[in-house]
Amino acid sequence: MAAKGQAPGDGGSARADGVGALLDELDSGIVRALQEDGRRPYRQIARALGVSEGTVRGRARRLMASGALRVIAVADPFQLGYRVLAFVLLRVTPGEQARVIETLGSWDEVTYVSACAGRIDVYIQVVCRDADHLWDLLSARIPGIGGVLETETFMELKMHKMSYVYPAVRAGGDLPV
Repeated sequence: MAAKGQAPGDGGSARADGVGALLDELDSGIVRALQEDGRRPYRQIARALGVSEGTVRGRARRLMASGALRVIAVADPFQLGYRVLAFVLLRVTPGEQARVIETLGSWDEVTYVSACAGRIDVYIQVVCRDADHLWDLLSARIPGIGGVLETETFMELKMHKMSYVYPAVRAGGDLPV
């Protein structure tokens, strides 16, 4: 379904106020299909959505160029030989958050970095070969950054769900319930 004032398939899903982008029904359908299988052919997606392959290709390219969609392979870290997954909460010296985030973001074993509000300043996820590798990160490398006041670590014992499929936001900004 096209947004108000747009023809079907013209690809305009940016909000008028310029804050973020909302997906129309067609964009949402393309995203859903690629979340289920990032290698699904555009021809197959087009058939399922009742539009041309060119429309799907153009919309997918636009979504990727805007940063709204990335199609990547997600590997199981345990199958790759990592034995320790953990997340670490860090409290940092005021004014040091950007530098700490930049440093942590450059490390291979840090798979996710997020700035936070609340009692912690930075959240990271790490993958480590073993407990000794995690120990090295926590006892030497992270303190070596400087500006880290406190850490709290949670080891993941067993991964029960790993999903990067998000519910689609409906046109108009409504979230599904």
